[in-house]
Order: sequence, then C-alpha cells, then structure tokens
Amino acid sequence: MNYIEQYIPIFPLNTVLFSGTSIEINIFEDRYKKLYEEVMKNNRYLGIFCIQEGFEAYAELPIPYEFGTLAKVYHSQNIFFSDSDFHILIDVIGIKKIKLLYYYESSEHFYYGNILTIDDNTQVENITDKEKETFLKEAKMYLDSQNIELSHNLNKDNLILLCHLTLKYLKIPLSEKQKLWEYFSFEKRWKETLKILKQKNLIIKSIQNQISVHDKNLN
Repeated sequence: MNYIEQYIPIFPLNTVLFSGTSIEINIFEDRYKKLYEEVMKNNRYLGIFCIQEGFEAYAELPIPYEFGTLAKVYHSQNIFFSDSDFHILIDVIGIKKIKLLYYYESSEHFYYGNILTIDDNTQVENITDKEKETFLKEAKMYLDSQNIELSHNLNKDNLILLCHLTLKYLKIPLSEKQKLWEYFSFEKRWKETLKILKQKNLIIKSIQNQISVHDKNLN
C-alpha cells in the first residue's frame, strides 16, 4: 500500500462516505463556514470522518473515527434567508480512504488534521462474473425495495462503485458501515456487503409475501 501524508481541514459527520460516492452537506454553523473557506483555499479538499462520539451540530466538537475519506468539493451554493443569515450547500465526492494521525481544534473552532491517504487492495480478479451478477441482482433488488433509482449507475463491470453505492443506501448502523470501510481488502468488504444484502432481501421478501397473503385473505 502507498501512503501520502497531508494536512487538511476535518469535517466530522453522522455519515460514512465511501470512495466514488457523493453527499450533500448543509453548512449553517459559523465554525463550519470558516472550515468551508479553508477547504476552498486547500484546492477544495477536506477529510470526512464519521462521528464516533458526540454530536454533529451545536455542541463541542465530536470525536471522529480513526479512518475516514479524502473528499473534494465539486459544487457549492449559498442559500440566503436574510443579508446575515445563510446556509452553504456543498456537494462532495469521496476519493480514497484516509487515516487520521492527529488533529486539533483551530482558532476558528473546527478541526485540522494530519492524515495519510491509503491505497486499498482493490483487486477483483478473484471475483467471478457469476458472483458479480449475483451481487448486481441483490443490489438492484434491495435498492428497488427502497425506491432508490440508481439503475444507470449499477454495472457489474465496475464492482467497486456498485458496492460503494449500495453501501451508501444500505440501512445498517453507521458503526457497521464504518467497520466495512476500514477493511483494507475490497474483496472482504464486497463479501460482507453481499452477505448483508442477501439477509435484507430475504426479510423484505418475507414481509412482502405476508402482505400478499393478508391482502388475498381480505379479498
């Protein structure tokens, strides 16, 4: 694995950002508006870390997990409610995994951190076409059940993006998503995600069957 050390603003959030996926962040606190200014000075790069302990807003700065994601702002806009009251909406995309070496609270009351960017083992050669098709089928089944339309992005030939997009919308605890993100082997992350998908789809199918039987009995 290759390691590159960097020094960037850190944004702790109640989310796990996977590489290749994007999120929208609503910035309304003054400290994070200052963070945004620093991010734009830093070639639009920042570190997104899931919160391990504490609260996202209007509280002391929370404690982040050790592993997070290097992200880049690709779009932003100001939403004004008055001349002095405004929010900043930013869209960021996850680039790669990072490890937080240390961090501190800046004079503007947001975190700066020293991070290492980490290149995961993303080999998929051991995953067969049949296994990729199975994953695609399970992913589509689950996302359809959640009314999430991502068909144009779902492609077995880009298994890493497919897996990470699925994880973005998978309804599991953040601690589980964090654990999956911390795996240094994509193959292990993919296998665990497929196992969770199959379990979720079995439960969903069982519930749908029960509803169907109930509706027939009513008729």
